Amino acid sequence: MSLTLSSLCLAEVTTSQAEFLVYAKEKVNKAIKGGEVWDGPTTGPNIVRSKNIIFVASDLRNGGVYGVGKGMSEAIAHLDWHLRFIDGLGSAVRQGAGIRKAIGFQPDAIVLGGLDAQRHKDILLEAKRRGIIVIGWHATELAGGNSEIGLYMNITTDPLDVAEVAALLAIVDSEGQANTLIFTDPNYKIASIKADAMAKTISRCEGCELLEINALPLDEIAEKMPNAFNTLWNKYDKKITHILAINDLYIDYAIPSLESNAARTIPLPQNISAGDGSKAAYKRIHNNKFQFATVPEPLYLQGWQITDELNRAFHKLPPSGYSAPVHIVTPDNIGELITRQKSGIYDPKNGYREAYLKIWKP
Repeated sequence: MSLTLSSLCLAEVTTSQAEFLVYAKEKVNKAIKGGEVWDGPTTGPNIVRSKNIIFVASDLRNGGVYGVGKGMSEAIAHLDWHLRFIDGLGSAVRQGAGIRKAIGFQPDAIVLGGLDAQRHKDILLEAKRRGIIVIGWHATELAGGNSEIGLYMNITTDPLDVAEVAALLAIVDSEGQANTLIFTDPNYKIASIKADAMAKTISRCEGCELLEINALPLDEIAEKMPNAFNTLWNKYDKKITHILAINDLYIDYAIPSLESNAARTIPLPQNISAGDGSKAAYKRIHNNKFQFATVPEPLYLQGWQITDELNRAFHKLPPSGYSAPVHIVTPDNIGELITRQKSGIYDPKNGYREAYLKIWKP
C-alpha cells in the first residue's frame, strides 16, 4: 500500500509529538526525583582564615532571603569568618544605603541577598575599586558573574529550566492536551523571562494551547485577582486545564475564586508555580487542594555555595560554575519533604555539607 504525502506528514507530526512527550516525561520525572547524589564541586582551595563578610538583605522577612542567610550562617559556623547582616527592609533606598554602609565597614566581601545588582551598579563598582568581593543571590536574572557591575558571581537556579519544567509538568499531566493560562509580573525582567519560557514550552506541544499570558503585578494581586479570575472564567469557562504562575503568591490569591467556582467548574484547573516553595504551597499540595506543584530552591545549599564561591574569590580563582538542578514538588514527593523538613525548606539530602567541608579542610 502506498502512502500519500499528507499521510506521511501526519506520521512525522505524530512521531515528533510522541518524542516530545517522552522528553517531557523524562525531564519531569528527573525533577520530581530530585538530586540524591551531590553533583556540585568536589575539589577547590582550602579555606582562607579570618574573613569579614556582610550580608545585605533585600528584606529578611522574605523566606528565600532568610533561608539563604541561615544557610550561610550554618556554613560559616565551621570557619573562623565573621558574618554580619544588614536588612534593606524591602526598600530600594534602604538597600542602597545598606550597601554603602557595608562598604564603610571595609569588609572582605559583601553578599547581596535578593537585591537588584543592576539598580545598585555604581555602588557595587565602588566596592570593586576598593577590592571588596561581591556575590549575589537572585541579584541578576541568570546565574554567573558580571564584572561590568562588579559582581563576581550570582547564584540562582536557572530560571529557564524552572519555567520549562513547570510547563512540561502541565503537558505531562494532561497527556499533551493542556489548555494553559500564565500569570506573570510585567515589572520584573525575571518574571517575563519565566513567562516567555513557559509559553515557548507550551507551544512545542502539538495538542496544547496557550490561552493567554495575564500580566498582573505582584503588588496588585490582592486587589485585582478576583476580577481577573472572573473575567477568565467567563472567557474560557471549563476549557482551562492548567494555570502556570511565576510564584506561589498568585495561587495564594486565586483560592477564593477557585473555591467559588468549584461547583460549576469540575475539575478545577491544576495550578503550578514556577518558583518559591512556600509552606502554604506545600500544605496545598499535600492536601491535594488548589495546587498541584511548586518549584523550590535549595536555600541552605545555596548559602553554603555562596561561602564556597567567596573562598574561591579570595584565592583569585574563577567561580565553580555550579547551579543546583531544578526540583519540582508534587503529590508524588510532598510527603517526604513534609516529614523530613521541619523547617519547610527544601534541603536535598545529597551530602553537600560534607562535600564542601571536605573541600575546605586544611
